[in-house]
Amino acid sequence: MRETLALVRRTPGCMLLLLGNFCITVGSSIVLPYLAIYLVHEHGMSPWAVGMAFTVRLWAQFGLMVVGGAVSDRLGPMNTMCLGLVLRGASYVLLAGLSSSIAVIAACGLLGLGSALYIPAGKAALAGLVGDPSKTASVFALRSATNNAGLAIGPLVGGVLLLGNPSIGLAATSLVFFALALAFWRVRGRLASPRPASGMDAKTRGADGRRSSLREIPALLRHNPRMRWVVLTAMAFGFCYVQVEYALPVTVAEHQSAGFVGVLFTVNAVSVVALQFLVTGPMGNIANSALVISGGLIAMAAGFGLLGFGSMGALVAGVVLFSLGEVIVDPRLDGEVAGAVDAEHRGAAFGLVGMCIAVGGTGANAAASALAGADRLGDGYWLLMMGGAAALSLLVLAGAPRRRVRQPEHASSVTR
Repeated sequence: MRETLALVRRTPGCMLLLLGNFCITVGSSIVLPYLAIYLVHEHGMSPWAVGMAFTVRLWAQFGLMVVGGAVSDRLGPMNTMCLGLVLRGASYVLLAGLSSSIAVIAACGLLGLGSALYIPAGKAALAGLVGDPSKTASVFALRSATNNAGLAIGPLVGGVLLLGNPSIGLAATSLVFFALALAFWRVRGRLASPRPASGMDAKTRGADGRRSSLREIPALLRHNPRMRWVVLTAMAFGFCYVQVEYALPVTVAEHQSAGFVGVLFTVNAVSVVALQFLVTGPMGNIANSALVISGGLIAMAAGFGLLGFGSMGALVAGVVLFSLGEVIVDPRLDGEVAGAVDAEHRGAAFGLVGMCIAVGGTGANAAASALAGADRLGDGYWLLMMGGAAALSLLVLAGAPRRRVRQPEHASSVTR
């Protein structure tokens, strides 16, 4: 981790991007954990309408992430990040001022769209600054740690601001996003746009000579076995990861109390931050990404097995193991994208991976809904999830290409 911190310090722009991610996560988690409470009590929205607003936000974010990545490849990552930040800031202003359910749902869709633009562009920008694909996994691990540090702090601030005076909380959050958009706009020149590769088909280029990265995705998947493996692995990871959002809260409410759910979310955030510093170095020394990611899914499977017991100790231990798997898998997936795709198309590739994680998560939520009886999940559910995660880990390991796709010469040297 010391080497990673040194790399970040000597790479212009990296520290700003990581600090920006921390502030964004703090700002988002000021509002999002309490947004449902705010919409019901302040706006008087029905639970159905609130559920619709959250669903629109989810699919605007993940469903449009591949489009956001393509916009990043077209306009440049920093320009796209600034646009995403402005949209997210505007969405919080609208949430503070709007009252009708339709308007609130539209504002939540705008919030999701801002995230869909920002996230793949931010990853592409960070990968472009680092340049060396062999270093990106450790830098993405540091990015994850800063995100989760913000996730641990934001709800505490939100509990004071949003629940005490919602208008102040929403205004403070919007100011965070607008201020970051201004800061990023002023330094956008540090990231140069990638040069088009030679021999491009003119039909796939935009007006500025760049090829459309959305049109390139089918060819990318067809000719790049490593990227095919990455998107399938992302679905497997999404299937496991989404358990913390739906099935875990239901189980905790069954065995303990609804209030204990917040405790476990804090345990998850703190564990991710602490574990990043403990495991990033050892994991970085293992070149076989399939082995690393498979091990991370096994850790998640072990955590699922503990969650079925329902006691406080088992729940905490299960969440810590789940966090360990998250720490191992998530940054390594991002590093694989940076190493398998040239700089010109990374935005769309990161967006595609985000969408695949959502697809896997949708399957998991469907499974949890189908297996839930009388508004509860039986303890056998977690045994099934443990077996499912273990099976997915074996499939990830067995399905990995034997050889890594070689990067084009310009891909590892472009700094945007």
